[in-house]
Amino acid sequence: MNRILIAGGTGLVGSNLIIKLKQKNYEVNILTTQVELANNFDIFWWQPSKGKIPTEALKNVSICINLCGASIFDKKFTENRKKELYDSRTISAEVLLNSFKQNDIKLMHYIGASAIGIYPNISDQILTETSSNCNWFISKLVEDWEKAHQLFNAISQNVSILRIGIVLSNKAGFLKKLIQPIQLFLGAVPGSGKQIISWIHIDDLCDMFIWQIEQKLNGTFNAVNSNYEDISTISHEIAKYLKKPIFLPNIPVFILKIIFGQRHKLLLSSQKISNAKIVSTGFNFKFDNLLFALSNLLRKNND
Repeated sequence: MNRILIAGGTGLVGSNLIIKLKQKNYEVNILTTQVELANNFDIFWWQPSKGKIPTEALKNVSICINLCGASIFDKKFTENRKKELYDSRTISAEVLLNSFKQNDIKLMHYIGASAIGIYPNISDQILTETSSNCNWFISKLVEDWEKAHQLFNAISQNVSILRIGIVLSNKAGFLKKLIQPIQLFLGAVPGSGKQIISWIHIDDLCDMFIWQIEQKLNGTFNAVNSNYEDISTISHEIAKYLKKPIFLPNIPVFILKIIFGQRHKLLLSSQKISNAKIVSTGFNFKFDNLLFALSNLLRKNND
């Protein structure tokens, strides 16, 4: 059985992915920047900012999944924060690559996380993996992130990149941020509410990572489901399930700008992303319907 190294394995996606990998009897090593989580057995503390990675973490590794990247939405886009976002993606990949080279390790597969933020904010056309990028900070960030992943072609038989959409999970992230104010009767839709959200259930996303390995895929793939919805529909379906009304008016754009600064663009982004390429490989989504996905996650949230 191939041993898999997961960088950024203690985050939302990584923690869920590890459970699925172990259920399929994969052996997993985890890299974390949180020293308190390390056990030096299968969870190893590394310091990508200092170029430090324990060699024990690389032992017998033939597959690497790189999920590293500081959260885009958590803090304002100051120049220091932009550098953190950039370094957390590109430097981590550079350190991994150099460590594999220094230890003369050839990989069977390298899989890098990316994001649909590389695409322009347009909803009048379907965006595919070959669509052009846009010029703002997030798009450039993701573009350089993917360039860092592509360098692994020098040491890996297969290199694939997943451009991840809005991940729906009951534990954290986008869905959790929508649920909390709705439960407090403070739910409100940002902007016009017509922004198209290209989303994916966290279980489908993790299955897609495993699919990359098992099918030995190469290239870039959009990790989104087939049925995108606008944010107003998603919000009201959540409210309906929770039996909580949304009676507050939509949040005007100028208020979003005041509260979130440049990040307000993320709340107003509207994109119809195609998943035809990954579907063409035979991948099947378990949660391709919004109502089914929400009921699954919200039910878990109440358990």
